[in-house]
Amino acid sequence: MALTASPPEPVAEPPAAGGPRVLIVSHYAGERTGGEGAIPLRLLGQLRNRGIQAWLLTHETKRDELTSVLPADQLERVRYARSLPGLLPVYTLGKRMPPGPRTLAWGVTQLERQLAMLPVVRRLVRELAIDVVHQPISVSPVIPSPLRDLGVPVVMGPLNGGTQLPRAFADRDSRLAALVKTARPVASTALNFAIRGRLRADAVLVANDRTRDLLPRAIRDSALTLSDIGVVLESWPQRQARPARSPASPTRFVTVSRLVDWKGVDVVLEAFARFSGSVPAELDIIGDGPERGRLRARAEALGLGARVRWRGWLDPAECSRAMRSSDVYVTAALQEAGGISVLEAMASGLPVIASGWGGHLDTLDASRGILVDMSSRQGAADGLAAAMAALATDSARRNQLGAAGRQHVRECYDWDILTDRTLQIYAQVTGGYNGRPRAAAP
Repeated sequence: MALTASPPEPVAEPPAAGGPRVLIVSHYAGERTGGEGAIPLRLLGQLRNRGIQAWLLTHETKRDELTSVLPADQLERVRYARSLPGLLPVYTLGKRMPPGPRTLAWGVTQLERQLAMLPVVRRLVRELAIDVVHQPISVSPVIPSPLRDLGVPVVMGPLNGGTQLPRAFADRDSRLAALVKTARPVASTALNFAIRGRLRADAVLVANDRTRDLLPRAIRDSALTLSDIGVVLESWPQRQARPARSPASPTRFVTVSRLVDWKGVDVVLEAFARFSGSVPAELDIIGDGPERGRLRARAEALGLGARVRWRGWLDPAECSRAMRSSDVYVTAALQEAGGISVLEAMASGLPVIASGWGGHLDTLDASRGILVDMSSRQGAADGLAAAMAALATDSARRNQLGAAGRQHVRECYDWDILTDRTLQIYAQVTGGYNGRPRAAAP
């Protein structure tokens, strides 16, 4: 979650430390569920760093992961809720399904978990003397929220969505998935009117106009614009500018991605194969997912061999080190509404090559990266290959793009900026904060 690309207009100072007591409600939270799952963790950490009394309510299936990744002072602020009786297998079975049914199963799971959490939210609001409830995910505007009648203000979002596959790659959607996407505007309105939490929220945040257009008209105009991605800048130290290397020294490319079809990792492999036979280069693929086996087989068929390293999931600190040891970040994501890994690469001072589609158009331009046209499959692979070859032989341009990208993140996507804005929104919906800490709940 972060501000839009343009710096915000001047607003009132955020509340002082010790301000509103906040309950973050997220039906899943974690580092390994994509950028969306990390949002509630970042929000909790930032609020706690500001001295704000904040808690996180999430699903019990995240307990083991959060126990291993959160510091003790944050972990003690996490509460867990269980699924509705008999419905946990929907999520378990859904992960094994093809993309279309898997999407539907995940939608059912998101709604089921929220309904299961509702009585827990109401209890915690009373027990913890909560001032404001913030539900940052799901970011999908189609998935409705049942949070309402809590006795305190509710903030929802930022929401993000509405990105389609490029026309040239539309066949990657199953018929069911394509039908679901076509029905999104109607489904969003119907579901949000049937389960009216979002219509009753005190503040709804959206990442862009694509998402705004999917909201019911009743809340479309009043929604505030914030992106759903951001970076804790100090967690991504800047890569040092690199001098020109010898012709025999390989350029290191890196991509961070869940290995699923719409992330376009196969397109990156195709492009890498087209130029790396004659130019020394290596490609690190960080991440995992159901497409791993197919992608590895494709890399072998392309003759890439040891030039591609499959790193699997890395924790944030390891991922940061991998970024700093690389030269160029590359992604061909085909349906990226935001793109947190692109921001993390920019924060690390890496130049970025990305598909010119979806959320990448919001975060990148020619001054800090290379956007590749995705209007044809052949053109996409050719464009990526040409961009990779150009940066492989131009260290000065790599350094210039990397420095510009980090500066852009500092100005517009730093979580410190986001936290200020979030506290301003809390003050707005609660009627302001007088600067005096509330007494701790018993």
